[in-house]
Amino acid sequence: MKYFLKRFWMVILLALCINIPLIVLGTTRTNQTITLKGDTTIVENFVEIENSYQAEGSFSTIYVISLDHSTLLQNLMLKGSSTSEVSELPEGYLHFTDAELTQMGRIQHESSIQYALMLAYEEASKVDERIHLEFSYDAYVIAYYDRDSQFRVGDRIVAVDGIYAKDDFSSFREAFNSATTGTIYTVSRNKTEIEIPYTEKNMRVAGYSFYSLDDKTAYPQYRLKSTNVGGPSGGLLQTLALYNSLLEEDITKGYRIAGTGTIEPDGTVGIIGGIQQKIYTAYDDHMDIFLCPEGNYEEALLAYEKLPHKERMQLYSIKTFEDALEVLKNA
Repeated sequence: MKYFLKRFWMVILLALCINIPLIVLGTTRTNQTITLKGDTTIVENFVEIENSYQAEGSFSTIYVISLDHSTLLQNLMLKGSSTSEVSELPEGYLHFTDAELTQMGRIQHESSIQYALMLAYEEASKVDERIHLEFSYDAYVIAYYDRDSQFRVGDRIVAVDGIYAKDDFSSFREAFNSATTGTIYTVSRNKTEIEIPYTEKNMRVAGYSFYSLDDKTAYPQYRLKSTNVGGPSGGLLQTLALYNSLLEEDITKGYRIAGTGTIEPDGTVGIIGGIQQKIYTAYDDHMDIFLCPEGNYEEALLAYEKLPHKERMQLYSIKTFEDALEVLKNA
């Protein structure tokens, strides 16, 4: 009996010695973020174009998995991994809740879809003049604020000094761009309008212009589909997929085309995060072509050169939407 009790307490002690440190490591969160390989997503899943032309190939965006405020155990498990990255969260993001970070991603993605539609219809109309999409400015939506600012994620700036964007966009834009001390912003927050003054602290913010798109008079018409994808990094590929759906000529030429990069209404392609993980993901999913923002190209090349058979996937540096079209037309 004494021997049994001794063995019993030894097992209990051993279990405590192992489990307590694991519990501590697994529940202690840090100010670090982990970026992991994700997956490719067919772009056509986001928007459905009426009577769209079918592509022989495909366009895919790539998402990565980000674990903000990762635990000590997660960091320890992934230390030394060649396809993941552990980095410090930027100082300016430490005051955001997980819900706010998720909302940021939704705002970025929604604006990206809008810009992709606007640009794709505009560029396609140069080939087929029947194609058109009417739109008007709606609001400037806040996606980032400094901890000392009165703005919050999701705030919609609808007027400046009493000038509403929907009533007089030209005057609104002039007032917005020339704002200074004394300027008053009218902000829509939770369906209620409030006023926020221009101050140095308040204006440590970033956001996106949102538009009202007239999908009823658009030709051809389109329908947005629901998605759980967040962030703006699929903008370039979304625009290419929409452009290809609008026109008879198939610019995919049967290739599986992946890539990343934000898109602006003027066609400028912007940098994104997690580029190395996106290169690895595209390669593992057997993509033929990868379109990379010019600003991410050097980092992407580091990952690309490590691929065992990199000739299977061609890597291109892209600065504008027109650059991407040129690459695909000559592929």
